[in-house]
Amino acid sequence: SALKSVELTKGGFPARYGGRLSSVLEMNMKEGNREEWHGEGGIGLISSNLTIEGPLKKNKSSILVSGRRTYADLVLRPVFRILDEENTGYYFYDLNAKVNYDFGRKNKLYLSGYFGKDKFHSKYNEEYDEKAGLNWGNATATLRWNHLFNSKLFANTSAVFSDYRFGITYELKDEAGNEDYYVEYYSGIRDLSLKFDIDYLPSPSHWIKMSSRCSALTTRNGR
Repeated sequence: SALKSVELTKGGFPARYGGRLSSVLEMNMKEGNREEWHGEGGIGLISSNLTIEGPLKKNKSSILVSGRRTYADLVLRPVFRILDEENTGYYFYDLNAKVNYDFGRKNKLYLSGYFGKDKFHSKYNEEYDEKAGLNWGNATATLRWNHLFNSKLFANTSAVFSDYRFGITYELKDEAGNEDYYVEYYSGIRDLSLKFDIDYLPSPSHWIKMSSRCSALTTRNGR
């Protein structure tokens, strides 16, 4: 509900996507309604979603917030109960948000973010209290400034942050509740980038795009 368009390029993608290995999935978010508040939602068999958008300042600024959560863990609970695994489940959720402000005909500012997480958990209560978990998620944020030099030349300056994390946990306790064994493993990738793009349209049949990017990439592992 938060997306305006999605485009998949499976090969031979443009140079502005440099550094990608095999394919590119480009997603563009809606900007939000600048005239009036509007909301929509949906209830499905395993997930529900809700989107709210509206003006912060009419005809100048707007906000859009969209989220969803699956309740597959609740739907499958009777099945796990039959299998004597009542405390086992899986679910995911994600949240999208975007704020934009129009400073006039030549300058616009956009702030957008995404946060999503998947989680699998399992618990057994027999001779020992045993717990296991598997989770992964991603968080991103983008601040973009759009400047129009003239009718043929405009630029986008963006600061982009992304943080991906994957983790595994396992815990074992005795009958008295004392922790006998605990292990946690996690890994992640964090990326901070600055991008500067210039688009020049010398004529209706020609489009020239120039792009510059610098980024700092860090990886994290621990146990």
